Amino acid sequence: MIELTDVKKSFKDPATGNPVRVIDIPSFSIGHGIHAGLRGPSGTGKTTLLHLISGMTTPDSGTIRNLGTDISGLSEFARDRFRANHIGYIFQSFNLLDGFSALENVMLGMMFADKGTDRKKAEHLLKVVGLQDRMHYKPSQLSVGQQQRVCIARAAANDPEILLADEPTGSLDPKTSDEVLELLFEVSKDKILLVVSHEEEVLNRFPQKMDLSEINKGALV
Repeated sequence: MIELTDVKKSFKDPATGNPVRVIDIPSFSIGHGIHAGLRGPSGTGKTTLLHLISGMTTPDSGTIRNLGTDISGLSEFARDRFRANHIGYIFQSFNLLDGFSALENVMLGMMFADKGTDRKKAEHLLKVVGLQDRMHYKPSQLSVGQQQRVCIARAAANDPEILLADEPTGSLDPKTSDEVLELLFEVSKDKILLVVSHEEEVLNRFPQKMDLSEINKGALV
């Protein structure tokens, strides 16, 4: 389960130097096995929320509990280890390493988890996402949709209980978008899946939809 209680996060306004509250969530939770879509206009804190849940950043105050662990109270190293073992993250900008093949990018995603790297598993995941003939291609040799498939394989590499996706279809055509969503559902069976998007066509695919403006009660954005 993901549970946020009284979580607040502010950033400094570059023009004035004053803090601007981006996240102010009294209570938010997602249970095991839930697939949810989170809507909200650009700039309202969707990515910040995912970063908080994943432990990439910490709240100014409040508690974030993932799978029973208060990650907001962990050190940066401990948060990184927790994320590697329990959370798969699909970035909006892909964050693939250009000098490495699709297979190597997936295997690199395994390096920081306790289970270690498993080439056969990485190959299997790339087959699952339809890249069996592109395993040794580098990101620059892949289409945008194929790069997103590599990201999904990488996110699923450590069998995480939680999958987070930041606008995973934002740069895809409708057909590829549908294919990517199907893959997300395929690799997240019996897991928590939280996808942020501003596309209603994407959000309508989810059995549970949430609006950030209803959760983020006190944000000043």
